[in-house]
Parts: sequence; structure tokens; C-alpha cells
Amino acid sequence: MSAPAGTPYFSLLGPVQAWQDQAPLALGPPQQRLLLALLLVRRPGVVELDELIDGMWGEDVPRTAVGTVRSYVYRLRRVLGPCLTTQGRGYGLDVPDGAVDLAVFESEVGLARTRIAAGDLGSGAELLESALRRWRGAPLAGLPGPFARIQRERLAELRLSVQLERLELDLLRGRHDRVVPELALLCAEHPHHERLRSLRSTALERAGRPGEARAVGAGPSAVPDVPVPGAAPPAADTPGAAGPSTGAPLTGASLPVPAPVVAPGFARPSTGAPAFVTVAVPVPALPTPAQLPYTTSDFTGRRDATEDLLRALRPDGAETVVISAVGGIGGVGKTALALHAAHRLREHFSDGQLYANLRGVREDPARPESVLASFLRALGVVDSAIPEQVEERAALYRSRLAGRRVLLVLDDARDIAQIEPLLPGSSACAVLVTSRSTLPELPAALRIRLDVLSPADAVTLLGRIIGEARVAAEPDRALAVAELCGWLPLALRIAGSRLATRPGWSLAAFLDLLEGRRSPFSATAGGEDGVEACFLLSYELLGADEARLFRLLALPDQEDAEVADAAALTGLPRAQAEECLERMTGLGLLESPAPGRYRFHDLLRAFARARSAQEDGPGEQAAALVRLCDHFLASARNAYAVERPGHPVAGLLTPTVSAGTVASEPGQGHRLFTAQHQSVLAVAVQTVRADPASVGLVADLVLALDPVLDSSFLWGAMTQPARLMLAVARERGQTRAAGRLGYMLGGALYQLTQLDEAERVLDAAERDARGARDTAVLTEIHNCQGLVWYSRGVYDRSLELSLLAVETGERCGNAWGSGNARTCRAVALAAAGRLEEAAECGRVSMASARAASDPARLMYSLYALGGIARLQGRPDEAIAGLREATELAVRHGYSTFEVFNLVEETFCHLVAGRPRDAVATGERLLELADRKGWLFAQGRALRLIGTALADLGERGPARERLTRAVALLEPLRPTEASEARAVLDAL
Repeated sequence: MSAPAGTPYFSLLGPVQAWQDQAPLALGPPQQRLLLALLLVRRPGVVELDELIDGMWGEDVPRTAVGTVRSYVYRLRRVLGPCLTTQGRGYGLDVPDGAVDLAVFESEVGLARTRIAAGDLGSGAELLESALRRWRGAPLAGLPGPFARIQRERLAELRLSVQLERLELDLLRGRHDRVVPELALLCAEHPHHERLRSLRSTALERAGRPGEARAVGAGPSAVPDVPVPGAAPPAADTPGAAGPSTGAPLTGASLPVPAPVVAPGFARPSTGAPAFVTVAVPVPALPTPAQLPYTTSDFTGRRDATEDLLRALRPDGAETVVISAVGGIGGVGKTALALHAAHRLREHFSDGQLYANLRGVREDPARPESVLASFLRALGVVDSAIPEQVEERAALYRSRLAGRRVLLVLDDARDIAQIEPLLPGSSACAVLVTSRSTLPELPAALRIRLDVLSPADAVTLLGRIIGEARVAAEPDRALAVAELCGWLPLALRIAGSRLATRPGWSLAAFLDLLEGRRSPFSATAGGEDGVEACFLLSYELLGADEARLFRLLALPDQEDAEVADAAALTGLPRAQAEECLERMTGLGLLESPAPGRYRFHDLLRAFARARSAQEDGPGEQAAALVRLCDHFLASARNAYAVERPGHPVAGLLTPTVSAGTVASEPGQGHRLFTAQHQSVLAVAVQTVRADPASVGLVADLVLALDPVLDSSFLWGAMTQPARLMLAVARERGQTRAAGRLGYMLGGALYQLTQLDEAERVLDAAERDARGARDTAVLTEIHNCQGLVWYSRGVYDRSLELSLLAVETGERCGNAWGSGNARTCRAVALAAAGRLEEAAECGRVSMASARAASDPARLMYSLYALGGIARLQGRPDEAIAGLREATELAVRHGYSTFEVFNLVEETFCHLVAGRPRDAVATGERLLELADRKGWLFAQGRALRLIGTALADLGERGPARERLTRAVALLEPLRPTEASEARAVLDAL
């Protein structure tokens, strides 16, 4: 990892310093360097002004804090140049990871752990040593303030944990003489650290100094988490699984898994094969979810309601989940109260806080299954492990929350049906719900019906926004303004925002203006009298471009939008669109929940949509949505080209006006779209409904999302939108669009094991693609058809179709599609017992993937060849390839693929007659599957471990694991469950 030439290089692992072209940069006094450190630690995000002030001064904030921060930013920008950016009321540093020593350190440590997990202890240890050499003393040395103190403690703990890993590796590699003096120093620095004392005792014992080892007082255990080569690992006590599967777990739309053949009693090779060392690498803990949005610093009033919520929601040993509900009209401050109370309760919920805006009054309320998917991701479950049915998602969600102290905030709920699947089962959790309705069916321990602010609180809030001196100068006028705002916090904030930008205005003049605009609030905007006048006053301040953006930004069915989305909707340059968004945010017409993202309050969205209907009309509204889909398509095309190098589809998509968001490396594309794929699909459907002629554009958008959906296994979200758009394409006779949408729908149905419907849809897609001469997509259709027949066990038909896919791809120049089809063909050949042909086919595919520098396809081919080598009786060769595939998966973010490789590696150990190694690898597989929440992988892991334990004659542990395997696999893979039960019965 390195930074481009000319980029400043920053150091946090010691005194804060920077260099450019090896020359030191003058960073100014400690407080100025502290500001730089704050930006470096939080990069690439933006740090808001209030956060900077809090981190630099804590509670002792000087009056000049804002001016001081801006002065420091100005001075640093003169030194650092344009990489220090201003965004709204915040600042950020736009520098690559290779330009910050902390990021380089973390990258080297991550790569070291990958190498260690693959059994390459020497290379892993060298990388850890290289990472540790980057430290130049105490991190952030000499910097004042609470932020620096907290970061010093955090980074010191991080350094010590890496030192421990490297010391354990040295002991494992027999380098005890080297580590004795280092451990003596570390024990002196940390006299109460038991792990250090234990390691020092072990090192002294192995160095032939038993007396000193006893004096250290450590126990007899040496390095319990890192088995020594040749030593038998302790018997595991996790229940296990039956013999290997005859099923075919799937790795996405591209590749099924070779059918394993190992079964109880299968004749295995000699046990003289070399044992593989299994190293238990510490897995970084998942970050505790902290999803609460920001809360305003000028929160006013609501003292009794706040205290009631705090008392009701604090954990007190309740036997059931504590639920509190806050109701009230729109704009009354329900969300502000809920977030104010939730932030004050954070310390009582150490396992995190989850938040969801349920959009209850919108036309597109949040669906429970989508919210559950979001929560499960925050709790560490990968997309591929998230079940399709809402009931199964809810069950997994409650399992993940069991025993955890988590606060759940459900904002703007529609009804009890929307909320019920989201309620946890653990009494350690608490739930806070806001809603326009009273939700009488909700079993709430506390209900608060929020009224408008009292006159005194309303005037106080206005004063906090515009300045208390202005309110004190015209108290009667201030009260009148608050009354015209209906005492509503939302209206007061909008009116106050306008007054704050007009410091020369008197309240009397503003009151006259407000009186002139007052009218009953339209039903489309929510029904609260007095609010529309405030909206109009701020709306009328907007220039023509700003007003148009305000109206059009409210149209798409997405919760929030990026600057690029806004630019696409209007056709404005990005910089101008950002200026407009910031202007509207300053006027209170938009919120900015995160840097670069903007959203409406529900009342303001309704107001903006009503204005758009009056001023823009259906034609311009549809054109705006088409422009947004054009931008989405450009971004997805960029990602497609990187994820599938050499695939001609990237050049065969509808030309776009937008350049899109750039994806520069594999894995970046699916990270870009994974979080927003549902809103992109929703906007695509919305666009086709507004302008059916756009179906060709949106069909290409859906097709361009293929790598994203495949790598993250997000197929469940795609079926309904694809069906709706496919129907429009057929009605309009657009065969190319129909073929592409049919391919995507058929592939999704195949992944969801709906094979009969998948076959019908893919057959129709084949006819459409032939009619449109869309041979690049026809290649993929044939391959997917082959996978459907493979899953049915009809290998002859599968081989015919995969060969047709290879030939079609070669004729039309689709090297990616033909290479991928060749890999799938290799798997089908292996399943049909034609192992030599399978191996040759797989090797050709692997060579082409390497030549194309295509990590995704290379992973698939290495995985397939691993299964084939195992079936040919070469398990050690298989393991080497599988470990290479795992390293690629970790490096590029294809986390699900780690699971498949560990499954196959465990099979290989069983084939090689190494049940102890199979148990150890299976336990790693089980740990990873548990972390990802993948129930099928957990069942498979338990089954494999149970098989190995049965071979070892450890009947009790084997029986326990097999029992759990049967319970997990029964609803997911009945065939495997029955096989596991047969092994269990044999015990």
C-alpha cells in the first residue's frame, strides 16, 4: 500500500507529523495538530464542526472555539492544499490509505492474519513485525484534549494486541530465546497482564530456565489458542454434523460446488500425509452498532416526557421487552424527543443501538423484511446468510439479540403489522417507537402523546436559533411568530433558519411577511395549520435552480440522496447541486444525516411533491427519474467493468449522459451498491411506471447490477421489481430488454431454488435474446440454464448447455462468460464422474482468469479445482488452491466465499484421513458461519465436525454435534439432514 507521488504522508503512531516528498511539513501548534489528528482518524468521513470542538476542548469550550477551528483549518489548508476539504459545516481529508501510517499498519496486520490463517506463519510473522516497526513512540504524543487521550489508549491497546500475536507466533516457531527479553520489558510495563505473564513463563520454560518460569507465576499452559504441529488438539465440545454432503451448495449465480463423495466407512488414503497446522487467528470483533442519528444541540422543553422515557427504558431486570411509544402530529418533535432520550440512554445499552426510519406516512413505507435485513447486517450477518422469508429473518434477528442489551428506535411507524416483526425477544432489550397514530395494539409500558410546545418553550427554541438578544428586543413579536408557527418545532426551525440568515430583519417585519403567506395547510402536506406558511417563506427564498432541485429531489422513492443523485435529477453540475443542497439545509428545508447525504422531513417531502405536481408536471417528473436511472446505470456499468474484466456487456449497455461514480478495484462495486440496491430497484420500477419507454434503460441498469447481486447474494430483493419491469418490456415488444430482465429474474429464481419457474423464465429469455441477437447475454442465459439442470442432477443436459455457453461466448468475444461457463462445466463433469476432463477444463478456466487479473473468476476456478483434486485423491493439492482462493476472498471483500473454501478444506482433511485437522478446520468454519449468521453453513460445519469426531471414536461429542446439525439442516437441506441422522443412528 503506497500513496501517489506528491501526496503528503501522515503519521499518527507517535508525534503527529507529515511529510511531502520526504520534506517535513510545518503543522503548527499542538491544538492545530490535534485538529489534523481528528480529521485523519475519521477519514474518509467528514467531521462536523461541533464534533471537532467537542474533541478538542471537551466540556471546557472557549467562546472563540468556532473561529479558532476555522483559523486552524485555513492554516492547515495552506500547508496541505486541496486534500483538506470543506463540506457543509464539517471538514475532511481526502487522502488515500497509503498516506497514513495507521491505515498502513492496519492493512499489514490484516494481510498478516490472512497469511497466518492460510498456514503461512513465517510470512505472517514478518508482516506483523513490519507493521510494528511503524510505531515511533506514544501515539498522538503531546496533544491535549479528550479525543487525544481516548485515541492514545485505544491505539496503545491495538499495538499491544498485535505484539501479543507476533510473540505467540515466535513461540510457535520455536524462537523462545528471542522473545524472552522482549517479554520481560512488556511485563514490566504491564505488570498485571496475565497473558503476558503466561507467555513469558512459557518462553522461559522452553529456553531451559524453569526456575525463572515458576517465579513468573504463570500456569502450565503455553499457547493454548495456537496448536503446536503434531500435538493433538483438545476435544471440541460443540455439537456436530454428519458425513459430508451429496448436495451442492451454491456460490452465487456463477458456480455450484462439486458434490462431495466422502461418507462413513469410505476408504481413505494412508494417514502418513503431512499434518496441516491450524492457527486460531484472533478475529476482529464486529463494531457495536451505534445507528442513532445526530440529535440537535438546541433541544428545548419536554422535560417531563424525557424523564418518563428515561425511567421506563432503563434496564431494570424486567422479564419482558420494555416498549415505549411516542405519538403526535407531524412536525411536533417526536423524533427529536426519541433521539434525545435514546442518546442519554446509550451507556445503559452496551451492546448497541439500532435505528430505522419506517416512513409510516409515506407512500412507500419501509417493509419489515428490508428493515430486518438492515438490522441483521449491523449485527454481523452477511447478505448471503439472510433468509428470504420475513418470519425466518425475524427469528434470526431475535437469535442475534438474545442476551444482548440493545436499544431499538423505530421512528415513524405506520401500524402494528409493520412493527411486530421488528420487536426483539430478549428482555435485556428496549424499544422506543414514534408514530402519528396511537398504535393501541402495541404492548407499550409507557405511552406519550406529544403536544405542541408551550408558548414559553416555543419562544425559547426560537431564541436559541436566532439569538436570545433578538427575542429579548421584541418579546411580543417573538411570541406572535411562535403562535403563527403553531408552536410546532419543525415550523419554528424553518422560520428561525430564515431569520438567522437575515440578522438585520426585525421580528415585526418578519411577522408581517408570515401573516401575508399564512393559509390552511394542504391535505397533501399533512394537515397541520400554520406550517405551510413557514415552508412557503423558505421556499420563496430559493433561486430557480434551488427550487427546482427541491421539488425534484422529493420524487424518487429513496430515503435519502447523495450529491450525485441531486445533480443527475436536475442536470446541474455536481458542485452547483451541492451548493443548492447546502443552501436548502441551511434554510431547514433538508436534513443532512451524514456527510454528502440529504433527506426530507415527511411534511417537507409532501410539500415538495405538491409543488412539483403544480410547477413541473408529469413530463418533467418522468424525465428527472430517467436522468437519475441514467446516473445509476453509469455507476453500475463502471462497477461491472471492474468486477468482470473483459466482459463485453459493459460496452453493450445503453449509453449514458452521466459519467457515474467511479469504481477502481474489484469489490468496490458491490460495496458501493449493496447498501442501496433496494432503493435503486425501487426507483427503476418508479421510472418505468412514469415513462414506460424507459424500460430499455432500466433493463440495462438491472443487468449491470448482476455482479453486485451475485457477490452479495441479494437476489431476493430483485424478483418482484424484475417481474414488473419484464411485463412492461413484453407489452412494448422490447425483446432485448425482455431478454436481459428475463436472464436476471431467472438467475434470481435459480439462486432461490425455485427451479421450475427459473427454467420457464430462462427459456423465454433465451428466445428474446436470440431474437435481439444479444449474444453476450445469451452466453450467460445458457450457463444459468445449465446450472438449473445441474441442481436437478441431470448432468448430461447441464453439460450440453454449459458447452453451448462456452461456444456462444467464444463466438461473440465474451471471454468472461465463456471462462465462467467453462468453470461450471468442469464442476458438472466432476459430478458426472469424468474427473480428468473436469480437471483440464478447470485448469483452462483458471489460466484465463489469471491472465485477465480477474479475482472473482479466479476464486471460482480455484474452488472448483479444489473439489476436483479432492475427488481425484489429491487433498493436499486441493487445500493449497483453496487457501489461495480464501486469501483472494478476504482481500477483495467476498466474505461469503471464505465459508465455501473452509467447507471444501474440511472435506479434504477427511479424505486424507486427518480427522483431527478436519475437526480444527471445521471449528474455524463453524466460528465464521456463526459470525455471519449463516444457518446452512453452521449445519454443514457441525455435520463435518461430527463426521470427524465419529472417525476418532469420540461418540459423545460426535452425537451432540450431529443432533444440532440435524436440527439446523432439516428445514434447509432435508437430504443432508437425513444423511446426518443416519450417521447419528449408527453411533
